[in-house]
Amino acid sequence: MAAELKDERFGELKSNTEKPLNILMVFSDEHNSEYSGYRNHSIVETPNLDKFASESAVFTNAYCNSPLCSPSRQSFMAGLFCHEIGMWNNTCSMPEDTVTWAHALSAAGYETSLLGKMHFNGYQKMYGFDKRPVLEGNTAGQSFYSWGIRSSHSWKDPLPYKSGKNGMNDELKKAGPDIPERNPIFQKDLEVLQGTKDFLKEKSEDNSGKPWAACASFVLPHPPWTPRKDCFEKYKGKGDLPFNHKGEGRDTCDQYLQKFYGDVRNLSEDEIKTGREAYYGLITEFDDYFGQLMDQLDQSGLAENTVVFYFSDHGEMAGKHGNWAKVSLLEDSIRIPLMIRWPGVSEANCHIDTPVSLVDLFPTFLDVPGIEWPSELPLSGNSLKPLLEKKEDEFKGTEVFCEFDGEGWNHPRALIRKGDWKYVYNHTADHRLYNLKDDPNEMNDLSENEEFKEKLLELKEGLMRHWNPVSIEEKVIQSQIRMSFAYNKNKCKDLGW
Repeated sequence: MAAELKDERFGELKSNTEKPLNILMVFSDEHNSEYSGYRNHSIVETPNLDKFASESAVFTNAYCNSPLCSPSRQSFMAGLFCHEIGMWNNTCSMPEDTVTWAHALSAAGYETSLLGKMHFNGYQKMYGFDKRPVLEGNTAGQSFYSWGIRSSHSWKDPLPYKSGKNGMNDELKKAGPDIPERNPIFQKDLEVLQGTKDFLKEKSEDNSGKPWAACASFVLPHPPWTPRKDCFEKYKGKGDLPFNHKGEGRDTCDQYLQKFYGDVRNLSEDEIKTGREAYYGLITEFDDYFGQLMDQLDQSGLAENTVVFYFSDHGEMAGKHGNWAKVSLLEDSIRIPLMIRWPGVSEANCHIDTPVSLVDLFPTFLDVPGIEWPSELPLSGNSLKPLLEKKEDEFKGTEVFCEFDGEGWNHPRALIRKGDWKYVYNHTADHRLYNLKDDPNEMNDLSENEEFKEKLLELKEGLMRHWNPVSIEEKVIQSQIRMSFAYNKNKCKDLGW
């Protein structure tokens, strides 16, 4: 018999499950989907993720919806694309009236908890969560990430990445073990690890019968390139050169990124190898933490009635095509790991090749207790449950969408993937068309090939159905002007006012 759930924010929600399963999400930062043992990487060792993959459904073509931390995370929270909630880059704040999956699950009777980072800016720090046992580094009153703010709102002269102090070159040149003291940014991960283990112990002793949903969100394997010493030593001398590490034949179609990557392409081959060794070490360090959480879940006797999700907010170029970090729309920047272990639903060691994205997780969470979501609050994603149940014909998703509209950085860019085809639109610049099955490294642009003209137009029309670069550019520029004033109110002359 279905349970009726009432909440003044939603009216009446209905669930078709009498005893809903718990939900545990493990959220990493900047994990390239291919850099794990279970994805057959020849160097990276991830025994705990490998074990989990053998017990789970592995999505081999999962994508973020924006290749930057805050937009990606807020899109995931809201189940909406970034342009639908005004999330342009790391300085933005998601509107306080945004309905998140934490609101939804809380309304359905779950206790919702966030442990660690979610890049919530401004003073609204809960966004539907009942509890935040472990906070991220920024606190109310000092809660805005300034990265991305420029002293001018003009996009005519793109801002290059720093090549001096704190620039990408310096970061990579310092790659190595984090000694003698732990980097403060990674100290937070230890708090998330211990806090989540304590949370699971507490829930194992809780006899209330109230279901819970918890998100353990880590910084790893995000830079700085300073993994734990033992993790770095594991890869010492094993560094390799990635595909097309000199960036030959690659045009980002974006002035900002041209300057950005033009800088890091000056790295020597030894520096590239060391940087990759450090990235491998960061992944293995995260894998250790992931394993500890899964062990605690088992020891607490909660595994059989808990759905576990593992995913990341975006990828990492790691030197491929001469690029590092993210914000690119190349595959290594936008593809993410995604695994789901759902007792009674998912099949162990199952690989699902259907393209999906982070906005699909909100409706998937709703399907755990079987919540009937109100049509007045439409979502941009589709539940992954049919794919887990081998009912591909019932999956409503037909394409994947990803965008980067970073204010003060570049003109809006977006892509759509449908089947093996990927179309990239660059506002005021050239577009691109790739067949990822034949050309996984995106070296053969087919956009000027007459044979594929109809395919290009089909994908472009599909992209423009829910993304208008002209109106988005106007909104982004206005946002940049407002933020420039707010952050530089004593420097109005610098703004040209």
